[in-house]
Amino acid sequence: MKATYYPIIRIVFTLIVGIFMIISPSSILSYIAIIIGLLLLIPGIVQLLRYAIIRFQRNHRDRRNSSIKFPVLPTACAVTGILIIVFWKEVVKIFSIVLASSLLLAGIYEIMMIARSANRNKLGYYVLPALLTLLGVFILINPLDLLPNVIVIMFGVGAIIYCINEIIYLARIGK
Repeated sequence: MKATYYPIIRIVFTLIVGIFMIISPSSILSYIAIIIGLLLLIPGIVQLLRYAIIRFQRNHRDRRNSSIKFPVLPTACAVTGILIIVFWKEVVKIFSIVLASSLLLAGIYEIMMIARSANRNKLGYYVLPALLTLLGVFILINPLDLLPNVIVIMFGVGAIIYCINEIIYLARIGK
């Protein structure tokens, strides 16, 4: 396959994923959680198997003198991957609470910094920080009702905008 087709394949794949994210935002969160869980689980299992192979291939004398220790990090990765796959709704809820708290604190901080500034600011400067604060409060009140679908739809729209930008970029290069 020629290298010029790779951007087209990337555009088509991203467009399909973006459309799927907009059409079905609620079901894609489980897939994303499973993928993240697998990205943690697979390397953890591979490292644990590597440890087991090295550990059991050596004889008893070599094991006493070996510097290889029990792989704590791969074990933690594997367990975390399993927990994310099994309890994906709780992971999304925790993520939404952390995001909402961050939005709330950022909005309050920006309002305080605008109020403390030496020059007199217009009321328009407070609009975005106030919206951030209200969004943080709204998400904290009902984290799983709004946030997951909105985030997935925003990513879907972003993917489609990315595809349009890539098509324009390829058209400019082609001329």
